[in-house]
Amino acid sequence: MATTTQTRTRKTPQDRKPTQESVDAAKQERFEDVEGHELLTPFSKIKGSDQARMMARMLKLLGAESIEDVDQEVDVSNFDLDEVADFIDWVEDRYAVDPAKFAAFTAGRGGMERAMNLCMAYAGEMGEGDGSENG
Repeated sequence: MATTTQTRTRKTPQDRKPTQESVDAAKQERFEDVEGHELLTPFSKIKGSDQARMMARMLKLLGAESIEDVDQEVDVSNFDLDEVADFIDWVEDRYAVDPAKFAAFTAGRGGMERAMNLCMAYAGEMGEGDGSENG
């Protein structure tokens, strides 16, 4: 009677290191790496009640009931562009350090995409931690 031995390879912490691609992607997702981040008020200066308002508006825009319902990948093809415009205007009115510079940054070819990327990254990171990352 022959017996077979199964050996299991134990994974070490080194085997679980993230790939360089995932590290680079995570770095790009940081708000400080988003083009135009300096145009908005640092998180450290935003009251909790205003943070809650921002999250509520973002969740409404995403069609989500809670932050747990939000995927990392957001399908912008389903967005109502009027709601996107209102969200961008609201962020500008409430959080732009210099409204004229914010308006210039979001004007022209690609302006809507720049504005949406900036505002969504701002709202997303605001809901993530203690706010110290942005001053």
